[in-house]
Amino acid sequence: MPVSLHTVLADRDLALRTVWADEPALARPWAWVHSSDLADPTPFLSPGDALLTTGTQWSDDDAIAPWVARLAERGVPAIGFGTEVVRAGTPEPLAAACEAAGIALFEVPYRTPFIAVARAVADAQSRERYARLRWTLEAQRAIAVAALKPGGLAEVIAELARRVDAPVALLGTDAEIVHGGPVTPEAQEEARRMLAEARRAAVVADGVALQTVGRSESLRGVLVVGAASQHDDAVRAVITSVVAMTGLALEQDRTLARTLDHLRTGLLAALMRGERDLVASTSRALWGALPTEPLTIAVMDARGARRAALLELLESRAERARGAVFHARDGQRVVVIVPEAETPVLDYLADRVRLTGGLVRGARYSSLATAVDEAGRAADRAHADHRLVDYAMLRDDGVLASLSGDDTRRIAASVLAPLDEHDARSRDELVRTLSEWLAADAVAEAAATRLGIHRHTLRARVKRAEQLLGRDLGSFPARAELWAALVTAGRA
Repeated sequence: MPVSLHTVLADRDLALRTVWADEPALARPWAWVHSSDLADPTPFLSPGDALLTTGTQWSDDDAIAPWVARLAERGVPAIGFGTEVVRAGTPEPLAAACEAAGIALFEVPYRTPFIAVARAVADAQSRERYARLRWTLEAQRAIAVAALKPGGLAEVIAELARRVDAPVALLGTDAEIVHGGPVTPEAQEEARRMLAEARRAAVVADGVALQTVGRSESLRGVLVVGAASQHDDAVRAVITSVVAMTGLALEQDRTLARTLDHLRTGLLAALMRGERDLVASTSRALWGALPTEPLTIAVMDARGARRAALLELLESRAERARGAVFHARDGQRVVVIVPEAETPVLDYLADRVRLTGGLVRGARYSSLATAVDEAGRAADRAHADHRLVDYAMLRDDGVLASLSGDDTRRIAASVLAPLDEHDARSRDELVRTLSEWLAADAVAEAAATRLGIHRHTLRARVKRAEQLLGRDLGSFPARAELWAALVTAGRA
């Protein structure tokens, strides 16, 4: 334990006597102890320095309280008064001032030199440093032994918790507990913030220490150490060694994960070919049973760092809830299969990683290939404001709503480009006019009424549009193609 008034009072050779100190004052750590009879010694003191004095600096008792107040403001934890040098006994005003300021006060008898007190503090600090070094070495040795046990990381986290006498947890990339625990909601929220910032960091909040695990560009989780009896250099050294060990272990897990990633892709292909029994037996041995029917099939658009983040979240979830999810890469996309009751987790993933996708509910393994194709079509319609699109919405919107791929949108934009260029130079609003006209079954009077213009004006605009597009809008095929372009571009 750090040196405090408790420590020096225990040295009977010093014969020190407590004048005033409550429990917090008795336990307050000392950084060092000085002696001074200056009227204002604070410029020469650091926070945590105790002070010994004989009181020659006080012209009268009225000077004592302001002197103590300055020491309290400086962070002095205790004052030792040397008796029988200037005064017999400790002045009552000094005791009252120390009690008011919350500073411990003890009496140093005439026969005990101040240097003896300083030497006792130095010896106690030396013993404390040796004890903490020994504790660090023993803790690191015990943790290294724990790492060799079958439980691996779980054993390491449990051993660290025993050594620091506080709850310890390893959180995954989704800030959920992987090993150990418990974790307060506040600490979990702080971990989410640290992971979202995607950089290495270590913080202590309300006595709880949090430290990220992994490289800045690829964080693997957060180690959370609860409010221990102390967070000194010894504890920090052990935590740092555990973070390094954990990072190495998780990197090794990542290499294994890449291999399993390729295996998952192969299993998805087999599942889509109808080889369910083969895939189920392999999955059961590695990750647990396949998700139960009815299913929700999702296709996620995830590239680069976002795909890596999504796969890590899915791996973490698959490890914690065996049989609740199956996922695999399918080209540049990721296919996720969950029981239909677990569909909300897909919204969480889309928001957490900021990606888009499509989904099909109520699917069965017998029609998996069709469901993946339909979910992929729904994914084509997704965007930042509507991250997950349900394929059922596309069925309700009809055939034209499925014309929403990037290539289709580019073609639609090129078809409408002559009209947009004309509208930018004039006030004809040809695109809006054609949209209303086609929606009114090409009946000029009805469309003109909706637009608030004369029917002759509307017919003139349609004629102008025919010239710009090079199409006869009197024919059904030309009207159908223009309507498809308007729908695809979101202009109808």
